[in-house]
Amino acid sequence: MLKKKLPIGIQTFSEIIQDGYVYIDKTAYIHTLITTGKCYFLARPRRFGKSLLVSTLAEIFSGNKELFAGLAIESLPYNWKKHPVVIISFADVDCTTSERLQESLKRYLQDIASTHQITFEASLNPGEMLQALVRKLAEQAPVALLIDEYDYAILKHIHNPHMAGGMREVVKNFYAVIKGLDKYLKFIFLTGVSKFSKTSIFSGLNNLNDISLDDVYNTLLGYTKDEIVGGFEQYLIDAAEHNKCPVDQLLDGIKIWYDGYQFSREENGIKIYNPFSVLLFLLKKQFSNYWFETGTPTFLINLLKAKDYPIEDFENIKATQGELGQFEVDAIDLKTLLFQTGYITIKSYNADTRNYTLGFPNKECIDSLAEHLMLPQQRLWSKLKPKNIMNHIN
Repeated sequence: MLKKKLPIGIQTFSEIIQDGYVYIDKTAYIHTLITTGKCYFLARPRRFGKSLLVSTLAEIFSGNKELFAGLAIESLPYNWKKHPVVIISFADVDCTTSERLQESLKRYLQDIASTHQITFEASLNPGEMLQALVRKLAEQAPVALLIDEYDYAILKHIHNPHMAGGMREVVKNFYAVIKGLDKYLKFIFLTGVSKFSKTSIFSGLNNLNDISLDDVYNTLLGYTKDEIVGGFEQYLIDAAEHNKCPVDQLLDGIKIWYDGYQFSREENGIKIYNPFSVLLFLLKKQFSNYWFETGTPTFLINLLKAKDYPIEDFENIKATQGELGQFEVDAIDLKTLLFQTGYITIKSYNADTRNYTLGFPNKECIDSLAEHLMLPQQRLWSKLKPKNIMNHIN
């Protein structure tokens, strides 16, 4: 039996299913998402599968049931009615300047409209275009609006508050029209890395359900140990043979390097593996900082350099719910930045004080931070490395 291919860099659900890639089935969670609510926001670090989730939602709302044969959602109650779908990925929009963002977003919406034989007046701004597009499509059925990387334009310039502020105004005006489209919309889903406050970005869109730290969606993205063992069995055997060790020992190494994320308040919640790093390890069969090389956002590097943040004990950071949940262009707390970009994660939560303890999830993040800050690795490790990791790494 041929092994299914590793879905490295594949963000299109139909391609994964039709072209023989491994798909870790998240459709039971997605079914809960689409049948219990309408307006959602989800923040996760880069390379954790947000775009694949958006693509999967698009196929469900497009009524393409045949793509989900054998997956959990196939056996769950759902009507598979076809809805028009509008996907907007801000990572695909020119955000060099706020003026280019405005014009590029208009062209992006015009391209979507043209596929549905819809035309706009040239004088419309992006928000007005979105209004016209959704209203016209809703003549067929309520529309699913999926926005990926909603914060990309702002974060690209976060080290330059003036530029970031200009981007913020463009996207704020764009998002402001969405609430008024409620009766035309079946479903709204926004993803991003960061969580800006509702007053700065979503002043009009205050009905979003933020599921970023909901217990039920902790494992919506990323891999659990059981999913790795069940989905990549032959790859694990091959990697163990290559490294001349038993599979159990290999799994211990994968855990040390790539596990440890938690996106919920649960005591002893299920830990999440970085999916991109796991896939690259299974392909190359050697441990390395794969996520750092491609998943580390440029804005983080630029901001660390621009702000000259001091080195602290990152393994035992205390944070309030407010500190963890959001930041602003003009006031970015380091702990919030590191958490939202995936360099530190939840270690515990105190329900009485509603405070979090944060720390490094794994060895890859420790290595990556050391490389970012260009510090002697041994000095940084001796100060920051978690004890449970130190016991296994020499």
